[in-house]
Amino acid sequence: MKQAVYKLMIALLLLPSFGLVASDAIPVTTKKLQDVLFYPVRDAPATTLSLNDTRVSSELKGILKGIAVRVGDKVKQGDIVASLDCEDYQIAVTQANASLTAERAKLKFDRSRLKKVTQLSKKKNISTEEVERRSSNAAISAADVEGFKASLKAAERAVAKCSIQAPFDAVVISKMANLGDYLIPGSPVLRLIDRDNVEVSAKVQEQDLELLEHAKSVAFIANEKRYPLSLRAILPLMESRIRSYEVRLEFSADKAYPGSAGRTEWLTPSAHVPSELLVRRKGLGVFLVVNGRAKFLPIAGAKVGQPAVLIKALAKDSAIVVNGRFKINEGDAVRVVEH
Repeated sequence: MKQAVYKLMIALLLLPSFGLVASDAIPVTTKKLQDVLFYPVRDAPATTLSLNDTRVSSELKGILKGIAVRVGDKVKQGDIVASLDCEDYQIAVTQANASLTAERAKLKFDRSRLKKVTQLSKKKNISTEEVERRSSNAAISAADVEGFKASLKAAERAVAKCSIQAPFDAVVISKMANLGDYLIPGSPVLRLIDRDNVEVSAKVQEQDLELLEHAKSVAFIANEKRYPLSLRAILPLMESRIRSYEVRLEFSADKAYPGSAGRTEWLTPSAHVPSELLVRRKGLGVFLVVNGRAKFLPIAGAKVGQPAVLIKALAKDSAIVVNGRFKINEGDAVRVVEH
């Protein structure tokens, strides 16, 4: 009998204790880690540049005789886009050719005379001095032939330059000379832009350079269209006024038109926790629910009001406390409720 009463008293004492534990569990709501983490987007102003923006010029003096293309036309490398009056240069070719022919005839004569005096010299019927003179004449004629060959080649090159060619595949952007204009070497005739070799120039803040170097994806955005990019180079010169560096990026697929203005965007490589989920206990961090208890996870380098990089690896389904995080402490009993 006494034993039964003793058991009853123990049961009555324990009942309030169990009720206290249940009633003291702090209600919280949670979200899965995978639903909370995000990769912040960084951006920087950017423009597209053609690697070849050329003012095609005349290499000769002369009258502009023809322009074979119009603004907006596409041209291939080597296409003739303009031409000069070339009559004077063709006359120079004829003169150089005639001079070369005459000098070749003289060389042939001098070599023939040298051959004869050489034969006479063997029979000692002619002086050594005469042999040397004939040999010298033949050598001079041979040198003159080479000189006239070079003159002819230069005249022929000048004739070729009367036809102005496109240096690369391009689009005609503007006409800079008119028919009948007298051109001198260096006078611009047409402006051509390389449509295929285009890259992006962006101004990136110093603190964002490392994030860009390790970014998961980079894109140029202009006129509501995205163009995938890859990082090519970071110019080692900082603009001190705005503390930014010029960065060059290449298009991975489609290319925007040269001169397009827009923004370069990239996803940071590390997962971040939203700033609104951070609480301060021993440092800044977040609360997890582990076996019905609150577990504080400090995040190194976290700053108030800024998303924090989650360095420690956690399971994607880890429960992050969303509501009720300010009421709990390490080790508190918590009860997860529905939103």
